[in-house]
Amino acid sequence: MVYIVFYDKKKGLNMFKNRLLIMTTTYKFRLYPKKAEEEKLETAKEVCRQTYNHLLAELNEGYTKNEIQNFILDLKVAYPEMSDVHSKVLQMENQRLFGNLSSLSHLKKKGHKVGRLRYKGRNWFKTFTYNQSGFLLTHIRGKKGILWLSKIGDIPVKLHRKVEGNIKNITIKKSNGRWYASISSDFVQKRTCGTKEIGIDVGMMNYIYDSEGNTYENPNHFDNYHSKLKVAQQSLSKKEKGSNSRRKARIKFAKIHEKIANARDDFIHKLSAKLIKESKFIAIEKLNIKNLMLISYNAKNIADASWGKPRMYLHYKAESAGCVVQDVDPAYTTMDCSFCGARNNKLELSRRKFVCEKCNKEIPRDYNSALNILARGKELALMEKASNTEQLVQQGVSMKSEALSMGMG
Repeated sequence: MVYIVFYDKKKGLNMFKNRLLIMTTTYKFRLYPKKAEEEKLETAKEVCRQTYNHLLAELNEGYTKNEIQNFILDLKVAYPEMSDVHSKVLQMENQRLFGNLSSLSHLKKKGHKVGRLRYKGRNWFKTFTYNQSGFLLTHIRGKKGILWLSKIGDIPVKLHRKVEGNIKNITIKKSNGRWYASISSDFVQKRTCGTKEIGIDVGMMNYIYDSEGNTYENPNHFDNYHSKLKVAQQSLSKKEKGSNSRRKARIKFAKIHEKIANARDDFIHKLSAKLIKESKFIAIEKLNIKNLMLISYNAKNIADASWGKPRMYLHYKAESAGCVVQDVDPAYTTMDCSFCGARNNKLELSRRKFVCEKCNKEIPRDYNSALNILARGKELALMEKASNTEQLVQQGVSMKSEALSMGMG
């Protein structure tokens, strides 16, 4: 699995509005540690958890970031077991702490109700990171490889694809009894875009309906695994709390959910890559999915569809392909006629055909919406382009005036 992440050091993670300064590619591989290495991984994870909690306690006392960073040296004296963990890994817990604090601040500025940072319990801490040093990845043959981690040792890894570029950091994660390595490199995959200009309407029956009349069927990942989930849930509910059998049943249940998530991500990744490869301009509706789930009786299917991910994946893949992805307000895209512009306020959700009361045009409901999304997207793209051009002109005039005034002085 490969992800491309865009990161702005000054403004934080923002894929859509801010200028993207740094691009990295992240590869996710499965680790197969032996018993000795797994114990060391567990120890490192636990030490990092305790370090994070100690640093959070210092933050609550009002200490600054640099003071808290230096506090790690005092902790090593008080807790000798911290010497069994690579120093860079412990320092990254300070970065994690202030990263979480920055995220809370960002959410608060957007109007969300946020609380305080919480201490991490044993079951709520799953990752630790090697940054810049303390690791070495070696390919042996085929898909076999070895990942060496400082203070832990050699761990067999399944390299299902080649890691391109220079490795910047490696995040180790434990999920459902399995260990994974997320390897970030400075490689940026170069994609190519096509020539189409399309609008995209997302839905339930058809996962995507575009403005050219193409449809992509909803795979309904949750329904495909519903029977297995039901059996696993019933088995879990019968186990005694705190018992080893309940722990095993919980992991089995979680693994099914993980399969669903992986299948969903795989489908959306392939679909978004196909759309980018075929198109140079894509307009897609920006839905308020949280509100839709609150007011709809179909919340489970909305969550399973994960409508936010196609938009997110299209944005970051378009950045490296030179394709333009334009977000569009979905209001009235279904009710407005894409041919004459007349609005039909009586259109019920059960009616899958759109019939215009003014021009008598009859087309599929989702197709009409996709055409409206494309038209709005093009209009918004032209407005943004004109606005950016005006800003550049004003900036040039300002710089010229400043230069003239300096020359006169």
